[in-house]
Amino acid sequence: MSSDFIENLVVQAQNGDADAFGELYSVYAKDMYRFALYYTGSRFLAEDAVSDAALFAFEKIGQLKKKSAFKPWLFKILFNCCKKQQREKALSLQRAELFLAEEIPENSGGQLEALTVKTALAALEKEEREVVLLSFIGGYSSGEIGQMLSMKGGSVRSKKSRAVAKLREMMR
Repeated sequence: MSSDFIENLVVQAQNGDADAFGELYSVYAKDMYRFALYYTGSRFLAEDAVSDAALFAFEKIGQLKKKSAFKPWLFKILFNCCKKQQREKALSLQRAELFLAEEIPENSGGQLEALTVKTALAALEKEEREVVLLSFIGGYSSGEIGQMLSMKGGSVRSKKSRAVAKLREMMR
C-alpha cells in the first residue's frame, strides 16, 4: 500500500472514521501479531498485547502528529503493550515451552524449527531480544530502536551484532 493511502486513512481515522482505522489495523495486524508472539513467547499474551495496542491506538490516534509515522507509532505502542503483558502475566519460559511442546506434533519440521528459534530468543538477554525483534520483525533502524529503548544507535548495533552471534551459536 502506498504511503499516501496510509496517510489518508490516518487522517480519516483521526476524524473519527472507525472503518478507516479498521483498514489501517488490517494492514499491520499480521506483523503486529508476529512481533508480539516472538516478544512474549505466548500466543495468548501476543493476542492480548495486539488487542490492547489496537484499542489504545484507536483511542489516541488524534494525538499522532506526523501521519507518515503511523507504523512506528503503532509498533511503539505494541512494544509497550508487550512489555506490560509480560510484567502482568509473568509467564515463565518453562511454562511457555511446555505449552508449545503440547501444541506441536513431533513430526512437524518447520514448527519445531520455530520452537527452536523461540527458545533461542528467550535465552537472550532482555535488551538483546528487544533489539533483535524490533530490528528483524519490526523492521526498525538502529536509530529508531535507540529512540524506543533510550540508547545510542551504536549501542543498538553492538547489541544486535552480539545477539545475532549468540543466536547463530545456539542454533548450531
